[in-house]
Amino acid sequence: MNISNSLSILRIILSIPIAYLIFNQQIEYAIFLGVIAGLTDFLDGFLARKLNQITDLGKILDPIADKILVSLVVITMLINEMLPLWFFVVVILRDIMILIGGLWIKKKYGIVLSSNFEGKATFLLIILTILGVLLEIEYATRYGYYLCMAAIVYSFSLYLFRGIKVIQENDKKN
Repeated sequence: MNISNSLSILRIILSIPIAYLIFNQQIEYAIFLGVIAGLTDFLDGFLARKLNQITDLGKILDPIADKILVSLVVITMLINEMLPLWFFVVVILRDIMILIGGLWIKKKYGIVLSSNFEGKATFLLIILTILGVLLEIEYATRYGYYLCMAAIVYSFSLYLFRGIKVIQENDKKN
């Protein structure tokens, strides 16, 4: 356990009060904790690279922390009727499929696929859209959902092709 992995765990822990605060319509406090969670997301990767503490656990923990945060927030927002069902389904399905695929590749080939830039950019776009919805900024409901949809499809496609490439390369070796 290192400082970077501890920051990812902190992000997971912060997900619970953030969802609770959104559920109880305490949006300002939820956003405040969300900013702290966002800082942990930035700092865990930065510190892992800077301190040369990149680990397989960190490669798994960081995206799982992101997925838990987003999942709890969109579930809460769906319950509070703050976002459409289709957006919730697309976000959750993408994360579930990436998680299952990554775990399968880890189990079968012993390879941990780290997050890519497009996946991180998609996560940021989802967070910005959620923030816009929470703050009732019109762009979020007018454009944000559709920008997220395009980014989700694109980043998922990249994860899928990368996973297929890993499978093909490792099956050739065996």
